[in-house]
Formats: sequence, C-alpha cells, structure tokens
Amino acid sequence: MPKSKPLFSSTLQKYVNEFGADIFSTDVTILYCKVCEVRVSEKSKQFSIQQHVAKTSSLQTLISTSSNLSFNSDLCKTLLSANIPLNKLSKPIVHKFLEKYTNKSIPDQSTLRKTYVHKCYEDTLCEIRTYTSNKNIWISIDETTDTMGRYIANTIIGTLELGHPGKVFLLDSTVLEKTNSGTIVRLFEQSLSLLWPGGIQRENVLLFLSDAAPYMVKAGKALKLLYSKMEHVTCLVHALHRVAEEIRNIFPKVDDLISNVKKIFLKAPYRLQIFKTIAPNIPLPPQPILTRWGTWLNAVMYYSEHYVLIKQVIMELDREDAISIGKVQDLIADRSLECNLAYIKS
Repeated sequence: MPKSKPLFSSTLQKYVNEFGADIFSTDVTILYCKVCEVRVSEKSKQFSIQQHVAKTSSLQTLISTSSNLSFNSDLCKTLLSANIPLNKLSKPIVHKFLEKYTNKSIPDQSTLRKTYVHKCYEDTLCEIRTYTSNKNIWISIDETTDTMGRYIANTIIGTLELGHPGKVFLLDSTVLEKTNSGTIVRLFEQSLSLLWPGGIQRENVLLFLSDAAPYMVKAGKALKLLYSKMEHVTCLVHALHRVAEEIRNIFPKVDDLISNVKKIFLKAPYRLQIFKTIAPNIPLPPQPILTRWGTWLNAVMYYSEHYVLIKQVIMELDREDAISIGKVQDLIADRSLECNLAYIKS
C-alpha cells in the first residue's frame, strides 16, 4: 500500500515544533520567520529550512550582542549620571535584582570601566560641543583639595542666552601640581581646547568668574590679553568673607571665646550633660570652621543671643579640668566681651 503524504499544515507545524516557536510561526498556510520577519517558501525542503535556521541563529546572536552592547552603554551612562559608583554592580543583591527585572546579562564593573566609561565621556563632550556651538559662553574655575591633599581644579561653563538662563556644564576636572596664576591660565586654555578642538573661539568667551584670590586676579588680567571681549568678575561672597575675617582680627577676645568654648565641649560628654541641664532649650555651641564662609559670624550671633545662659554653664565648670575652661571664665569676667558681641551683631 503506497505511503500517504502528510498534510501540508502538519508539515509546517512540524517545522515550528522542531526549530522552536521563537523562530517560526504558522497559520497552517504559510511559514513565517519571526527573526528575519519574512515568509519562508513552503515548498522548501527540510535542508533549505535548516540552512535558513542557521542564518537566523547567526542573526539572533548579532541582534542579542548589539542589544547587550546598547544595554551596557545605557547602564553605564545611567550610573554615572546618577552619581552611583560602578562598584555597586559587584553587590550580589544589585546584580540579581537587575538580572531579574531586565532579563539581561549584567556586566562586571571592570567591563563598564574599561569599555564604556570613556565612550560616555566622549558622548557627553560631544553633546556639550553641540549645544554650545556658535554661542557666547561664560567660564568659571575653582580650586579645592581632595581627601589625599591634591589640588583639584574644576572648570564649569555655561551659555549666555537672551531672556532665559543658559545651560551649565562641568567641562573639566584636573589635578594641579600647584595653584598659581600660571597653572590657572594653562587650565583655562586646556579646557577651552576640549570644547573647541578645532581652535578656541576666543570671541565667544565673554565672562570669567572666579574667587578673589590674588592668583586668580592675576590670572584674569593675563587672560584678558588673549580674550579681548572677556570680563573678569570675582565672587562677591569672597569679598564679604574678607570683611568677616577683618572683624575677627579686630575683636580677638570674641575670637578667643568662640575657639575655646569649642574646645570645652569637644568630645566631653560630661560637660555636654551639664550644658543640657542648665540650658535645655538652646542648641549646643556652634563649631565654626574658618574656611567655611560665614560660620564665625553665625557663632557670634549665637553667643550674643544666649550669652547669659552660656555664662552660667561655663561658671559651673571646674577651671582645673582644662586650660580652655579657665581662659573662657577669665574672658567672661571682662565686661567688654558682651558689649563686643552685641556690637558685632548689630
């Protein structure tokens, strides 16, 4: 008895079952490749179908690889933009969470650092260049120290727009060997070379903002020779801080009071308990830091407002316990101290 040919629809379904529903689908009349998004000839023999599947698998791998590369790049950019350290990916709980909800293979932090961080930097720099193209800009440079004691200079730029504030960008962050007018001038030029690699557009730089440190003022004068349209404006708050420093120098007794009271209550739980018992409704004495602008004046305001209670607390302490206690008790005995506090506050 001759063999009967299988039904056409069952043949198509056989291909779907054999190679997987993620590759083929059928409506019993046609065979459709989901990966290539094309109709496969229903008359093709099994060998031709297998060849098509082989090509499709390569295409799937390529698509998957491309998708992973895009995901890794976006992941790196997201973490950097949100100021999340890349080493957080090494935490098992973070790794599992991302894998669970993204269905992606999560790269190691070293992969992102070696492969994608520089690309994110280049992409961001390209965006800054595009936005600031043919626009007038302002530039600001400020220097600070990091935890290792290195001099770190940050360069910020912004666009000068009509009718609304422009965008602000961190353009460069550089370690300086030392801070003087020469290094600031070089950093200024270096930063603008990053912005305009084809040549610095000196006519588009209209404003330079900095603090009022002498080396910044000197650098500003030198740069104005190169940037004819640029104005150098120093920070007004820095000038006010200098006024506060002058006040501190004029009133040494007030300065001694603030610094010694700070010493009295530093890491002294017993004295703090006495303070809270006598003056429960006022905050503890402030601990001003001279490099933080305005903190010394805030301390003066505090002592002027709460002088009577502070005096009671100090007089309860034993001057033999610490040299600072004796100094403050002697200062409080001077009637001019309270007058000086009131005068500065006024």
